[in-house]
This record gives sequence, structure tokens and C-alpha cells, in this order.
Amino acid sequence: MRQAANVGLVGAVDGGREAYDRRRALPRLIAIDPRELEPGDVALDRVIEARLKRALRAERRRGRAGHWTYDLNRHIALLQALAGESRGSPGSAEARPSPVTPDHQSQTAKTMNAVRRTGRRS
Repeated sequence: MRQAANVGLVGAVDGGREAYDRRRALPRLIAIDPRELEPGDVALDRVIEARLKRALRAERRRGRAGHWTYDLNRHIALLQALAGESRGSPGSAEARPSPVTPDHQSQTAKTMNAVRRTGRRS
């Protein structure tokens, strides 16, 4: 069952990466103004990636703690955004390798198991 959940998570993240639109997703996830998102701005790309990673860590902590504000959909959306950013913004010269590694997936699976054990759902 755990393996099936991991396969489903990988499919959800990959599908979200393909449909990723940074102007639509980032304002909801990390509170950034869509007008600030200029293509090809390497410094901004680094800031966005750092904010996404920080938000993902915070969401994972909430899930493991069984906090009532944990949201699995937000957790998956953060993973999708991080994967989407890794493929390169529309104006960037090249795509970077995906930062969403098997380690991210296993941490997310552990978080989902912790949420299941506590019986709390968002």
C-alpha cells in the first residue's frame, strides 16, 4: 500500500510539473506579487526556490505534528511548484535538475503516515 501511495505521489507531482504556471501558483503558495515575476531573473529564481523549500519544510513539520492547519493539497502543490521551477522559468536559458528527489517523496510519505496515525485531517 505504501508503494502504491508513493507511485501516486510521483504521478501527481509529475503531472503538476507539466501543468505548472508560476504566475498562477506562486502568489497562493509563497505570497509573491505576479508582477514581480520577470522571466530570466536568476536572482529571483533562487529566492523563489528558497521560499518554496522553506514553505515545504514548514508544511511537513505541521503534518508530522498533527497540527490542524496541515493541508495535504498544499503540500502536494508545493512539491509540484518546486518541480515546476526546476524545469526552468519561461525565460531561463536552461532547465535545472529536479530538486524533488526520492528523499522528498519519502519524507512526504512519512508525513502522510504520521497524519494517518494521529487521525487528524484537514
